[in-house]
Amino acid sequence: MNRQLLVTYMDVLETRNFNRTAERLNVTQSTVSARIRQLEQELDTRLFERGRGGAEPTAAGRRFETHCRSLLAAWSLARRDVEAGGGGNRQRLRISVQFSLARSVLIDWTKAIRERNPHLDLYLEANFSEQIQRDVLTGETDIGIVFVPQRAPDMFVSELGSESYVMLSTDCDRIEDVQWSRYIQVAYTSYFDRQHDEAFSDQPQSSILVGSNDLALDFLKANGGTAYFPGFAAPGLCAEYPKLQQVTDAPVIPQPIYSIVHVRKRHDTLVAQAVALFKELIQHRSIALTD
Repeated sequence: MNRQLLVTYMDVLETRNFNRTAERLNVTQSTVSARIRQLEQELDTRLFERGRGGAEPTAAGRRFETHCRSLLAAWSLARRDVEAGGGGNRQRLRISVQFSLARSVLIDWTKAIRERNPHLDLYLEANFSEQIQRDVLTGETDIGIVFVPQRAPDMFVSELGSESYVMLSTDCDRIEDVQWSRYIQVAYTSYFDRQHDEAFSDQPQSSILVGSNDLALDFLKANGGTAYFPGFAAPGLCAEYPKLQQVTDAPVIPQPIYSIVHVRKRHDTLVAQAVALFKELIQHRSIALTD
């Protein structure tokens, strides 16, 4: 199996453009074309229709996607299994968590999993939901923790509980005193946006929209104001930045949290234990926030 051919096919399927894929893979456009031609020859079918507007997958090209993901996942799992075999009794897990959740859940989860598996090697990262899901499907990541999973045949999705977003402010602790001209809106997920818009339909639209809670925190530290933050992280933020306080009567906006694993890893004992610990931690945090 030539993994380069499969990776190139998957990238063209996403970009619909050979030149764009060449830039992303740091190769020439002719290399991308040659790889796709070789893959088409091996499959004895045309995968893309080339044109001035880009590259559109044929019916066969679309059907091959599921098989390609399975092949890449099998390769990644096999490679990592062989690597683990050379490390004695040590086990490995690669975990990828959505950015706004990483700070609030990863440290405590790591402590819990290490108490049960002292010799476990961990690779931990924060990433965007779409990239996490791609890595799970290709076998690069064992477990993904995301807000909005995209259903796929090879992906097993499990709801772990929910995060609760709370309003924090440097200005006040009551909703009636919020200065909306100093309000920073954070684009977490489309689900959050809908809940937020419904809750504040009578308020003026924020003039500043940011893409992460870290950036919102930077604004509040520099200029003051008000914004929504993950409830799991709120106590630590208020302790670290004493000017921050929770607007106690502001609506709490819930956001479901999911784990995603490749179906081939679903019944792996270590993976199942790791997911169960995430669920236990998230549900414990949710109960603590409502008490």
